[in-house]
Amino acid sequence: MKRKNAPPVTLQGSKSSAQGLEQRSFQDRSVRKSRNADVSGVIEEEYGKYLIKAGILSGNSVARAFPKPPAKTQAMIADAVGETPASAIDALKEVLEARDRNRSDQRRLEGNSGTLVPGEREYIEALRQIRFTPAQITILKALSIAGKEGLTVGQLSHAAGYTSREASIKVFKKIGLMVAEYLELDLPDPGTAQNDGAVQVLAFSHIEGEDEPATWVMHQELRNAVRSVL
Repeated sequence: MKRKNAPPVTLQGSKSSAQGLEQRSFQDRSVRKSRNADVSGVIEEEYGKYLIKAGILSGNSVARAFPKPPAKTQAMIADAVGETPASAIDALKEVLEARDRNRSDQRRLEGNSGTLVPGEREYIEALRQIRFTPAQITILKALSIAGKEGLTVGQLSHAAGYTSREASIKVFKKIGLMVAEYLELDLPDPGTAQNDGAVQVLAFSHIEGEDEPATWVMHQELRNAVRSVL
């Protein structure tokens, strides 16, 4: 139950430039906390895919959420204030839960596979935080460039520089698993090699005819994210 007269909570993007400076100061103190156990007043707690850091900032109890390591960056995702660092953490967890529920509700059902497709902003966040290998980035870019036409496994292997179709499929699945793990997605049943649950996080398969190979078409939301980030 939400507490009466609860302090306001905010998402990133509503802060002024002065508060941005305070954010960097808070992050610096949090980093020092991890390096120096004598630094007092900063609490760190893992919460799902987030790392929460809480402490006293300018006389206020503040809690802020960041991507949990090994994310590439430590950009703040959300924050909240409270009477104490502990109550600020509780308030922040409510913000994060609401954020995740809202994202889940907005996911699109892909009719070709029955997969719930994340929104573009979710994909963008995942692409910015996951540490992809050069081969994985090549595959993402190749599928993005292919657009609605998509690529067969053979074409994808050629674009990524693989002589083995099995190797390219393995990398393809790994990308899907990484994105699913970061976004905490429930993967559909694996099915066949051409209808793998992890791959469906990235694309859906299309078959023109019985004698034609399956073509993988990247979800529009992910295509936009790849073109924006990678």
